[in-house]
Amino acid sequence: MKKTLLTESALEKLKQEYDELIKKRHQISDEIKRARGFGDLSENAEYHAAREAQSHNETEILKMKEILESYELVEETNDKDAITINSTVTVKYLDTDDVEDIHIVTKIESDPLNNKISNESPIGSALMGKKKGEQIDAVSPNGIIPLLILEVVNA
Repeated sequence: MKKTLLTESALEKLKQEYDELIKKRHQISDEIKRARGFGDLSENAEYHAAREAQSHNETEILKMKEILESYELVEETNDKDAITINSTVTVKYLDTDDVEDIHIVTKIESDPLNNKISNESPIGSALMGKKKGEQIDAVSPNGIIPLLILEVVNA
């Protein structure tokens, strides 16, 4: 099984979310008990909604538990010039001349709308280990994306 890479902050966030899901488990259980009191379960919308919420919550708990049981903590690197998790990278898309700042994060922390991309994404994985001035080709589902690395800032 592939281990999920986590930073310290991602690990803390995941543990907090896991604890919240466990608390929510008890709230949902109470909702199910309350809804049972409304009578015929076959036509009880509150009961079915609570059972669906319970199913979703349990699925999320299992996903998080699996990650928390098999994660690998990301180590800081001594190479301050190479792109790693937590690097902020300024890239130029050579096909369009657009320039963009990208923050490389773990897949747990990724948020593409805020330019936080996973180290496992096509662009993120292509950038890992590279340095300022290098030109790379990221292979994505939409084709090859030629990039020039303009700046690397490691936190």
